[in-house]
Amino acid sequence: MEEEYQVLQAQKKKEASYLVAAASFYNNINTFNYAASYVLSEYSTTWSNAIDKRQDFNNALSSKRTEIDGMITTVDTFYSTMGNDLKLVSEAAKEQPNKYKETYEEYKKIYGIITALNEQAQSPSGSLISFNQNVNALIQEYKKAAGNINIAITDEIKSKANELKPTDKN
Repeated sequence: MEEEYQVLQAQKKKEASYLVAAASFYNNINTFNYAASYVLSEYSTTWSNAIDKRQDFNNALSSKRTEIDGMITTVDTFYSTMGNDLKLVSEAAKEQPNKYKETYEEYKKIYGIITALNEQAQSPSGSLISFNQNVNALIQEYKKAAGNINIAITDEIKSKANELKPTDKN
C-alpha cells in the first residue's frame, strides 16, 4: 500500500513537472522574441551605419557585441532553458500523447526557428542584406508559429503559464 502511494506521488510529481515545463516554454516564447529582436536589430543598425560611414563593419559589430553582451547572454540563456523545457514536453508527449502531443509538435517547430535566431544573435553571418532578409523571414515564421501555439495550447497550460508569470507586487 505504501509503495503504491509512493509510485502515485512520483507520477503526480512527474506530471506536475511536465505542466510546468510546457507553461515555462509558453511564457518564454514572447520574451525570447523580444530579446532576440533587440539584439538582431542592434546588429543591423550598427552594420548599416558602419557601411554608410565607410567604417569597418566587423569592428563596429564587435564593439556592439561587447556593448550588448548581457542581452546576447540573455538570448542564449532563454534558448537553453527552452531547450530543457522542450525535452520534458517531449517526454510528456510520449507518456501522455492525448494531452501533450500537439503542444510538443508546435513547440518543436518554433524551437527550430529559435535555434536559427539564437545562432544569428550569437554570431551574425552573411552580408547585411542577406542577414536582414534571413532575420526578417525567421521573425515572420516565428510569429506564425507562435500564433499556431496560441491556438493549439490547452487551457491548463495557459492557466499554469499565468500562474508562473512574475508579478510586480513590491
